[in-house]
Amino acid sequence: MNQEYYLQQLEEELVVALGCTEPVSVAFAAALARKEAGYDEPIESIELQASVNIYKNAMSVYIPGTSDMGAAMAAALGAVGGDPALNLQVLKNIGEDDIIAARKLCSEGKVSLDLAPKGAPSLYIDVTVYTKNHKGRATVAWKHDLIMELERDGVLTFLNDTSQVQELTDSITDDDLRDIWDFATAVNLDKLDIIRQAIDLNERIAVEGMSDSYGLEVGRSIAKSCRSGKDYPDVECCSLSDYCAAWTAAATDARMVGVSLPVMSNSGSGNLGLTVTLPILSAARYLGSTEEELLRAQTLSQLISVHVKKSFGRLSPLCGATAAAVGASAGIVMLQGGDIERAIAAVQNMFGTVTGMICDGAKPGCSLKVSACIYAAVQAAAVAMQGKQIAPTDGVIESDVEETIKNMERISREGMDNMDALLLNIMLNKKGEDA
Repeated sequence: MNQEYYLQQLEEELVVALGCTEPVSVAFAAALARKEAGYDEPIESIELQASVNIYKNAMSVYIPGTSDMGAAMAAALGAVGGDPALNLQVLKNIGEDDIIAARKLCSEGKVSLDLAPKGAPSLYIDVTVYTKNHKGRATVAWKHDLIMELERDGVLTFLNDTSQVQELTDSITDDDLRDIWDFATAVNLDKLDIIRQAIDLNERIAVEGMSDSYGLEVGRSIAKSCRSGKDYPDVECCSLSDYCAAWTAAATDARMVGVSLPVMSNSGSGNLGLTVTLPILSAARYLGSTEEELLRAQTLSQLISVHVKKSFGRLSPLCGATAAAVGASAGIVMLQGGDIERAIAAVQNMFGTVTGMICDGAKPGCSLKVSACIYAAVQAAAVAMQGKQIAPTDGVIESDVEETIKNMERISREGMDNMDALLLNIMLNKKGEDA
């Protein structure tokens, strides 16, 4: 077990983000490009090239602090009012004047969109901002906040070392689940400040989501179904699955409609961060767990989610909430006193349950997917705690859980190679008045 490796994984893959990470990453690149062009002259035009996944996930989700959607608006807003020093919180300080100016650029056709060049990584954003006498360019790739190139007036001002960059899938190793378990049960709690921050940030948006009418109100609907007579989930009236699903979905309800509260993302996804953090926090409160038990279960679930997301790819046709819920199932097992074998059983049960849930873009409806994954996670953990798991004769399940995870990579890479392009085509060519 390499403690420093896993601590580094937590620091690299748990990142604070304001808003859906795909449009925010576009805004980040645009803000960087504007900085290169300079602030002395007004923006005349913006060019955006991005991978299909970026457009898909930016199309139907609200940009934080606005009632606007789409990659073009994200690029315009980042260029007009974004602060690149704030990384994935780049839009934290935008005001109404910035929103009006960004809308004007879009309405006047001054933001052009194109697909990433052939052979570009699955996460790729290139923005060029033109003023009267200058132009600035920024490329972000591989990760939502990884700057690859900066350019001013055609001259490179920054070039990253691409030899150190790899797809998330390239770091898969054998026996990681057992190593992760050993790390989570032994790590010094003083080194888990990033876990504490994830709990604090993600709980805050869950409380906000439960307090008002956001999106589909999935979280509030689950809470009301518990018939507690209260406006929030109650431990005395809700089942464990209802309690976990309600709080997690409420956070997603708020985030998908652009509530201006930062969250702790996991593997580049804010919803993944919510879906791995909040069910563990909720289960710990429901079960009366200690702070140490909560922190260790959180650490386990966060790292397993990172490990599983490696098999999917950072941006993938497979829904990221499933990777998060796989981690959550193992964390719930730990909170209930289960051992590593039962945690592995829960992970196997999850792969046999939610395999194939596709990502058709970020949107308010993600709350329903998130809640479905949480219900599955609690059920998978309950079955595992009885010593039961899906047999290796079933479907994609192998006797070795690491081989099951590699099968998920094959499903994402080989089986769904053209899925994102198909989904974007469907989304862009809907029929009917509301499309």
